[in-house]
Amino acid sequence: MNRPVSPGAMGSRVARQSDRASPTWGTRIVALLAIANLAMVMFTSWLVWSVSERWWLGSVATYAPRELLLVSTGLLALVSLLWHRPSILFHLFAGLWVILGVVDWSLTPLLEPEHASRFLEETFDDDNDPPPEPMMGRLRVASCNVQDYKPAFGDVLRDLEELPPDVVAFQESRSIHPLCEDYFADWHKVQVEYFFVASKWPLEVLGHCDDSPFERSSGLVVKVAHPEHPFALANVHLMTARPGLRELTPGSILRGDGPAELAALTLMRSEEMQQLRHFIENARNGLPLIVVGDFNTPASSHVFQEAWGDLTGGFETAAIGPSHTAPCRPISFWPGTWPWSRIDHIRVTPEWKFHQFVTGDRNGSDHRLVACELELLPFD
Repeated sequence: MNRPVSPGAMGSRVARQSDRASPTWGTRIVALLAIANLAMVMFTSWLVWSVSERWWLGSVATYAPRELLLVSTGLLALVSLLWHRPSILFHLFAGLWVILGVVDWSLTPLLEPEHASRFLEETFDDDNDPPPEPMMGRLRVASCNVQDYKPAFGDVLRDLEELPPDVVAFQESRSIHPLCEDYFADWHKVQVEYFFVASKWPLEVLGHCDDSPFERSSGLVVKVAHPEHPFALANVHLMTARPGLRELTPGSILRGDGPAELAALTLMRSEEMQQLRHFIENARNGLPLIVVGDFNTPASSHVFQEAWGDLTGGFETAAIGPSHTAPCRPISFWPGTWPWSRIDHIRVTPEWKFHQFVTGDRNGSDHRLVACELELLPFD
């Protein structure tokens, strides 16, 4: 038998429920932080992929450690879990946006172990034609900016041993290290200024580009006399954006001279890339081309895309995860064991097909080694 509830008791119960349901200043702040974090993620994505280096703030977003957005999103999600659970949805969406639309990660091989395009062909091609036979066996190529073989060049060689490669290119190797003499004792070798190339097959220098706006060498092009089909390899090292970014201080931004210095450097870097690409195209003389080296620029940059965007990237087609390559030294705000930028690349002309792309695990240099496995397909 239910007891009658007095109007006073009912009023107090409703009041208590209303107090629990009404938001407090703390929950409002947590909800606003969730919205602001999502807005920041979307704004950063716009800066990285649409604005790029056309504006100083886009340059900062291009070269900054974007994974910090994952850290801030995770911490705020924990706060929401404790004080305002509905706002966790904002953080889940922000986290997915960071992974898929901000940080430079590759998820393509998750679709198909060998190659995403091959996966699509096998799925939608009704003819089920067999893939074309390769013109030669698979080729393994490795590249690393060895920073004058410091701090631990032996670790770079240990990364090489785990491949092992058929062709190796080093940048900032102003001499041939004794360990190189031992490791590549039976190989063909070329050393021009601070570019080094070693190959299991004979090498021929096709050109050395020293016509840079920065009055420096920017690339070396060699012909690799593979017994089944020769090809060209370009070993490049391009100017960094760091001098311009260092000019950005609160005072210089307010005055406008900091962004102006950065814009001038960006224009010169773009000119250097365009000149080098033109040089490489003339030097290779129609041979299948592999371009490797330290580009000092992420692939998301419009400067990079204008010069190299028509070439296929190994990371984009055959890597999983971030595959960041630099910096590999401790910085005041970042651990040296976790590089945040992918500025070392391997790009190829359409005659090639990537099967694998890997990044070294050791910090033998300020840059991680990058390597790939390639196949040369029939071409006209």
